[in-house]
Amino acid sequence: MKKVRGFTLIELMIAITVLAVLLGIGVPSFRSIIQNNRATSTTNDVVAAFQVARSEALKRRQNVTVCRRNATGTACENGTNWAPGWMVIAGGTPIQVWGAPQGNPAITGPNAGVTYTPTGLTTLVAQASVTVAFPGCTGDQQRTVSIAPTGRLNTTRTNCP
Repeated sequence: MKKVRGFTLIELMIAITVLAVLLGIGVPSFRSIIQNNRATSTTNDVVAAFQVARSEALKRRQNVTVCRRNATGTACENGTNWAPGWMVIAGGTPIQVWGAPQGNPAITGPNAGVTYTPTGLTTLVAQASVTVAFPGCTGDQQRTVSIAPTGRLNTTRTNCP
């Protein structure tokens, strides 16, 4: 009698069923991991902008502002929707510009931006914040960057709206 090698149709069907169950359990958790990574990455970009602004204000000995960018990325534009991008600007000259992040996040920041003085402090009277949330945000996947009048930054995970 000849020995046959390979899978039978029943073994193949069982393997496909097990794979489908595992994917059904695993894919939603991957989506959550991707959302968290995107939120963290975008928040890190926002924090970097504030750090650049503070160090440039100290270095240049002049006011430096972090604000929502206009469509061309050449000037600040008032508005709390920072999703189109943001920038660091000093004396009308852009220092660094960030474009819109991938994934269409909702980014809300101060209407007129945040200005650092040559001493490293801000012109804020009270604490301001920038929030980052991606579509389908669940649980504590939203990030909030708080900016104190002293210029100190604090990043926290907050519950989605």
